[in-house]
Amino acid sequence: MKAVKLAALVAGLVVGAGAAHAQTGPGNPVLVGSVGAPELKGPDDSAANIDKAVREERVEAAAKAKTARAVPAKPGDVTAGSEVRDSKGVVLGKVESVDMSAAVVVAEAGKVEVPLEAFGKNNKGLLLALTKKDFDAMVAGANKPAN
Repeated sequence: MKAVKLAALVAGLVVGAGAAHAQTGPGNPVLVGSVGAPELKGPDDSAANIDKAVREERVEAAAKAKTARAVPAKPGDVTAGSEVRDSKGVVLGKVESVDMSAAVVVAEAGKVEVPLEAFGKNNKGLLLALTKKDFDAMVAGANKPAN
């Protein structure tokens, strides 16, 4: 009798396991992390791709912002033919010549000698910490005929 009960119990477990296995097909619930559970894919994957693209875009924007920030120009950065801009990015003139301590900048109102340490630079080129109006006034004063 005990053998029959044991056989019935084993048969019940085998049938129960088979039924549980049959429930893991498509459209049936599966315990996440269980053996044989499918890898989850879906909206989270596309969100991860979007997050990655946003991070890359931010890194790129930060790199551009760093190069737009003015830093002191080295003497080797000041070369003949280079455009010089004001603090707002407006072109003031061009460097005509450079010596050991200064550069001659040609503007609409004439020429002016600018000390090399006055130059800054950013991703657009050479800069002076003046507005175009102030620079033009300085050039006009430097080129004023003596009385």
